[in-house]
Amino acid sequence: MRYTSVIISIALLLAFTMTAGAQVADTTVVNNNATTPNPHTTVKRERVVPLVTTKIKLLTRTYGDSIVLRWAAEDYVSYKYLAQYGVNVLRVPHDARGGLTIDTLAYALKPLTLDEFRAKYPPTDSAALVPQGVLYGEAENRHKYNESVMGRTTEYNADQDLSYGFAMLVAEWRKDLAEDMALRLTDRNVEPGMTYDYYIQPTVWENGGRLIFEPGVAEGVKNEPYVPKAFDPVMADSLSNPYTLTLGWWDHEHSSYEVERRMVSTLKGEPRNGQWQRITTKPYVPMVEQPEGEDYCLIADSVPELGIYEYRILGYDAFADLSAPTQGHRVVVRDVEAPSAPVLKQIVLERPDDDDPMAKVIAHVIWEKAVLEDDLVGYCVNYQSTRSTGGQWTLLNDDMIAPQDTLFTVDMTGRSTGFIYISAFDDSGNESRSFVQQIALRDWKAPDVPDSLTATVQLPEIDTLQAMSTKHAYVILRWKPCPDDDIDYYDIAFANDTTHTFVVRNEGGIRETAFVDSLALDANQQYVYYQVRAVDYSTNVGPWSPWIEVARPHVTPPTEPHIDNSSHSDEKGMHMEWIVGTDADMTYHEAFRRVGDEGEWQLIGRYDQDSLRQVGYRIVIDDNPPFDREQRYYYYVVSHNQSPFTTNSLAISWLHRGPKVWPVDLKLFGNYDEKTGVTRLVWERGQLPKELDGIDYYYCIYRKGPGQADFEFVVSVPKTDAEYTDRLLRKGEQAEYYLQLQWRDGRQSNISNIVKVGASQLTIDN
Repeated sequence: MRYTSVIISIALLLAFTMTAGAQVADTTVVNNNATTPNPHTTVKRERVVPLVTTKIKLLTRTYGDSIVLRWAAEDYVSYKYLAQYGVNVLRVPHDARGGLTIDTLAYALKPLTLDEFRAKYPPTDSAALVPQGVLYGEAENRHKYNESVMGRTTEYNADQDLSYGFAMLVAEWRKDLAEDMALRLTDRNVEPGMTYDYYIQPTVWENGGRLIFEPGVAEGVKNEPYVPKAFDPVMADSLSNPYTLTLGWWDHEHSSYEVERRMVSTLKGEPRNGQWQRITTKPYVPMVEQPEGEDYCLIADSVPELGIYEYRILGYDAFADLSAPTQGHRVVVRDVEAPSAPVLKQIVLERPDDDDPMAKVIAHVIWEKAVLEDDLVGYCVNYQSTRSTGGQWTLLNDDMIAPQDTLFTVDMTGRSTGFIYISAFDDSGNESRSFVQQIALRDWKAPDVPDSLTATVQLPEIDTLQAMSTKHAYVILRWKPCPDDDIDYYDIAFANDTTHTFVVRNEGGIRETAFVDSLALDANQQYVYYQVRAVDYSTNVGPWSPWIEVARPHVTPPTEPHIDNSSHSDEKGMHMEWIVGTDADMTYHEAFRRVGDEGEWQLIGRYDQDSLRQVGYRIVIDDNPPFDREQRYYYYVVSHNQSPFTTNSLAISWLHRGPKVWPVDLKLFGNYDEKTGVTRLVWERGQLPKELDGIDYYYCIYRKGPGQADFEFVVSVPKTDAEYTDRLLRKGEQAEYYLQLQWRDGRQSNISNIVKVGASQLTIDN
């Protein structure tokens, strides 16, 4: 039967209103300092529980053959109160037979006295001294605290909390001390699989209203064997000194730890079946204050020899039980001190081919090292060149050079001038380096000629009026890179005439294949000339490229074009003749057309000045665009010369309506009904002109009746209809009809055939 906490609380309250000597069944007291209930002590029968000000925290752990209770007060003052008056430990078993049984496991349970502590623990047991100090330490020596009343009180309270925290920490990894501090009790009179409720209460409930306790409660504790939880924190390590490393891990579930290690192998791979050894003589407690949520632990360890080690961590919980060990964290402990640096003495170059010094280049690198350490494994020769390695350091040796060697010979054919240094390595991978020394691998082959030198002239990005008064422009020179892979830079030279001496324009070497030069516009010479050459890393200078001619730009706009002759026909379109300027530097002209006032200008023709010179500088444009009876067509011409400016003509425009009458195959039929006196007309329409697609239209019917000399309009019919009924003709009369198609924009078709309709006859004229 399972009891609710309300029923149990009432029962416990009633039990303690009785005399404390009442008979209680199946009572077991395990703590050495626990006492039996005082038969002469009674508890008030009626009591009012005021507002709670402090709590007793209670935890339990089952082992199958026993249940351990572990509790603590919320703060130092509460613990001192419970230590003075004691606590009662109660148990309520969940008995399937029914009934409520309250077992008193301990009554007025208190810590050991100071004499009992000293008798049980030697002075060298520093952990046992902590609870003695908290419980019985001197408290009146306050001269060390702040002189102000508030400061002295605050610092004194902080010391109390710190001491109490240490005491609770000791209780988490020393079971005996937890019991002697009256914070732990083992209930061995339990049955496997049975469920119990436990309560921890102060023996004396009230203290003048200053401390009002909420008891510690643990309900529904089922007695099952304890299985330690897995412990798998994130671990990290770093080498701080030779043979010394720092191990770190993150954890927020344990308060103290044991750390173990074993050696796996040497650095050379020799196996070591090392046994796990505990490196903590006392439980490790992290003392560094961490930000909230970042519980990080650090411990340093020194190993007896270099090699590969494994570490594992075991954590203490509130019951002083160790967790299962973590998985082994492997650490390579190696030497962190680099060997002494070698000294690079000399680099000797050898060119064995007298006829061609570039055919073969051998380098002899010579160094020395004063001390050869026992762990020195050899040397490496490092080489760097902007041309040959792209500025990256590379190794010249394929295999490690022996520690005793001080000479290295390497083929440097095809490599360029760069830098070399010597590295010394020990068996832990530590490196020391010599000073860097240049290796001058000069060649005597000049670079090839740069190819495809071109120039583009630009004026500053300013408005037209400013540009017309500017005194300089820019010339952008570009060329293709030389095929040689050892080009260091390029030179640009210029001259105002090909008979003059070319002068180098750039002040420093040009690393790119482009150069921007400033070009004066007020110089007397019309042209300027440029050349380019390449220089390699060995200072070999290549030949100049062929010169290119660059015309100095001017800022005079071209002569304005104007219309000389024009005509328009709705059938043939527009005819225009434009006269353009005869400027010496005129280059080309462009003709544009626009439909409507808001349309976009479209290019309809481009005319080179050289071609127009043959026809009297006249542009002839015949344009027959699609018909548009609603919008005007606009035309104008733009002239270009060698300046950055253009000149536009005035625009000319027409309404291009197209033909008014369009051919459409229309056939009209009609007859007269004698009975009803009604004339009925029907018709057929052929294909419409594609030029008029999308324009709405309708049918118009014309009639010439009796006594009329001309046809008159009768009615318009929607384009969706193909018949019409006329009731104006009487018997014995005759009338003529024809049909015509009308578009909404005013255009019309040819007329249909004429139909004669009479009271007694029908005539159709084609």
